[in-house]
Amino acid sequence: MQNLLILTAIKADRSRVMEYIQKLDNYDAPDIANIAISNQLHEEAFAIYKKFDVNTAAVNVLIDNVSNLDRAYEFAERCNEAGVWASLAKAQLKEGLVKEAVDSFIKADDPTAYMEVVSKCSETGSWEDLVRYLQMARKKSRESYIETELVYAYAKTGRLTDLEEFIAGPNHAQIQQIGDRCFENGMFEAAKILYNNISNFAKLSVTLVRLNEFQGAVDAARKANSTKTWKQVCFACVDNEEFRLAQMCGLHIVVHADELEELINYYQERGYFEELIGLLEAALGLERAHMGMFTELAILYSKYKPEKMREHLELFWSRVNIPKVLRAAEQAHLWSELVFLYDKYEEYDNAAQTMMQHPAEAWREQHFKEVITKVANIELYYKAMQFYLDYKPMLLNDLLIVLTPRLDHSRTVAYFAKCLFPVPCCLLCLSSSFAKIRELFFFD
Repeated sequence: MQNLLILTAIKADRSRVMEYIQKLDNYDAPDIANIAISNQLHEEAFAIYKKFDVNTAAVNVLIDNVSNLDRAYEFAERCNEAGVWASLAKAQLKEGLVKEAVDSFIKADDPTAYMEVVSKCSETGSWEDLVRYLQMARKKSRESYIETELVYAYAKTGRLTDLEEFIAGPNHAQIQQIGDRCFENGMFEAAKILYNNISNFAKLSVTLVRLNEFQGAVDAARKANSTKTWKQVCFACVDNEEFRLAQMCGLHIVVHADELEELINYYQERGYFEELIGLLEAALGLERAHMGMFTELAILYSKYKPEKMREHLELFWSRVNIPKVLRAAEQAHLWSELVFLYDKYEEYDNAAQTMMQHPAEAWREQHFKEVITKVANIELYYKAMQFYLDYKPMLLNDLLIVLTPRLDHSRTVAYFAKCLFPVPCCLLCLSSSFAKIRELFFFD
């Protein structure tokens, strides 16, 4: 009968509904409350739930139907039930009241909405509130996501001591993932702690570089023992003019032939020629020293320290790429070194021609006589004779002594006759020359 009375009032006389709700006690509260809500009688529905201590439903009416979070908060304060606080917390979070929502979740001791809380706190930058929430949530659940986000929240709030203590103990946090997030967001001190915790020395070294802790970065790179890491630390040291440390890194790079060019270009593009030469000089004694190192050092000498190139070639000519160094020597106009290389490469024709073209720098009498006897093009014999006539006429006889076994004597005598130059005595000694001499110089 009470149900019927209240329902009749809802349909016919709404002003009487609240009175019946308060006075009557023997009606189906949930059903009547739902009917009241469907008829827009929200205060009446709230009164029903409150009267019968269905407090979670009551606060939901205030939240969803009355849309008054202040009243909902006051109601939660009065009844102080976990379910009520949880409902209020979700509503506050939805409205962007992050601090209030976290307070309510903590009072509810409810970690179930951790995904939503993390998302909202991250979105609004409410990291301190997130720390409070996740600390509560971790007591209820050891889920990896909760612990991972707690570590990140510690980093975001600068609570590095708490972070370090947390990861030092048993945990299920994804340390690598958080380390990467910290690094990407410029939180290098936190990233340093995290990478060190999991012994990721490659990432640790790069992080230390960002912190300008270059010695530590080199030490970490040594533990990582990765060419990529050595390069990253080396280049950072170069950029910061930490050349001693850069060289320590570079010694681990230059032994890889395919990495050498990039390293050299990095130094050269920044104008650090002295430091680059010093690095390669230090690397020559390494067990894994290879041809590329000797070759590139020779080329660097040709550009920046030509006075050191000859000594380098005399010591290591067999370990350089001669064609490559030849081009460098020619571009640098290092004619003496060019001749030396041509000789070692058995390009005697080029060696002889270079000495004749650049006698002041490249011609040495004994060396020229050794080279000219090995040339393949015999025309160079006659070019050599003309060169001596022009440059060292007093030494012509010495040249002809070594060339005589290879010369066409008649052509040689005719050559000197054409030049109106006396026939050298070494040719007069050869009976094969007499007839040509008589023909050219005497008349019967």
